Amino acid sequence: MHHGVQALVGWLSANPSFPGVELRGSATGAHLAAIEDSILSPLPADLRLILRRHNGARLPSGQLLSTDGDHETSIPGVLKELATRMGLPVNDPEVLLPFFRSDDGGILAFDRTAGPVADTWPIVDYDMESEELRLVFRTFDGWCRLCVAEWTASDFREPFTLDKYLRAGERHVQIEPDVSVAHATVAHALRRAGEPERALSSYLTAAHCVPALPWSDWEALKIAVLLRDARAVQEAGGRLCSRAPGARWRARETTPELVADVLGHMAAVIRPKESLLQLFDHLREQAEDAPGREHIGAIRRAVFEGGPPPPTHPIRTLNVALSEDPDVALSSVKQAYRDGTIRDDDLLLEPGFRPLLERGLGGDIIRQARPF
Repeated sequence: MHHGVQALVGWLSANPSFPGVELRGSATGAHLAAIEDSILSPLPADLRLILRRHNGARLPSGQLLSTDGDHETSIPGVLKELATRMGLPVNDPEVLLPFFRSDDGGILAFDRTAGPVADTWPIVDYDMESEELRLVFRTFDGWCRLCVAEWTASDFREPFTLDKYLRAGERHVQIEPDVSVAHATVAHALRRAGEPERALSSYLTAAHCVPALPWSDWEALKIAVLLRDARAVQEAGGRLCSRAPGARWRARETTPELVADVLGHMAAVIRPKESLLQLFDHLREQAEDAPGREHIGAIRRAVFEGGPPPPTHPIRTLNVALSEDPDVALSSVKQAYRDGTIRDDDLLLEPGFRPLLERGLGGDIIRQARPF
C-alpha cells in the first residue's frame, strides 16, 4: 500500500463522522472481477484496495464510485456512459476508467491509453458538459495524498477565496511537482493577486511539464510582453510559434495572428531583431488563409523597417477613450483592470492602450489584485 493510499484509508477510519463523509461496505470480489472482465484488464491495485474498504463512499469533496449497479454513481454506469459518448466498446483502452465524481461535476478517471500496466495509469479530469480532458494527477497515490492534505487543511471549511485557491494549488505542486495543472492553478491565483512575475514563472513551469496544458505558453506570453521580459517572451513565444496542426492551435486558445500581434509589442525590446523575425516567419507559415499571412507579414515588415504596425485583431470590441492626462489615463486603466472590465488580451490587442504599453506601463497595470 502506497503512503497516500494508506493515509486516505487511515483518515477515513479515524474520521467517520467528518462532515460530508458517509462510509459504506466493501466491494465484493465478484463485482471487482466483473469490471475487470468488462475492460479486459486488472484494476489498479490501489483502487482495488480502496474499493475493498470503502465501496461507493461519500467523501468530503465528492463521491467514490461503487462497483455495483448501472447508474451515475457506479463505475459500470459511468464507464458505459463514457463509452457511449465515444462510440466505443467499454473494453477499448481509449475509454477512461472512472472512479470518482467530484462535487463540481467532473469525473476523475484513469487514462488507460498511458500503458498496459494498470498501476501506471495517470488520472485525468473529464468535464461531462464540455468533454474537456486534462491530466490532473500523475498517480492515484498523489490524488489520495492531496485529498488528505485538503481535508486536514485549516481552511477546508472556509468559504472560497483567492488565498484559499492559491494554497490549494501550492499543496498540489508540493505533492506532484511535475503536473502542469498544479502549476497553472498557482499561476492563475498569483495573476489575480497582482503578482505577475511569480505568475509568469508558474505558467512557464506548467509549460515545461509533460504533458503541458496547451494554453500555458499563451498565458505566459501575454504576461511576459506586458512586463517586457524579453527572456520569457522568447521562451514562451518559441514554443507557441512551433509548427502545430489546427487542433493544437485551438487547444492553445489562440491563433498565429494573435500571437504575432502580441509579439509586435516587443519590437523595441528584443535584440537582436533576427530572433523575433524568425518567430514571425514560423507564424506566417501557419496562418490559415492569405489575409492572415499578409497580416503577419505586415507586422514583420514593421518590426524590421521600424514603421507603424498594422491594426491588431482585438478579441472583443471596447470603446477606449483615455484622458489626455497620462496619470489620469493610467489610473483609469488600472481601475478598469481591477474591476475586470479590461483584461490582458485587451491591453495587448486594443490599439487605444498602445501608448501606455509603449511607455512600459503594462507591468504597473497588471500588478492590481483582483479577488474572486
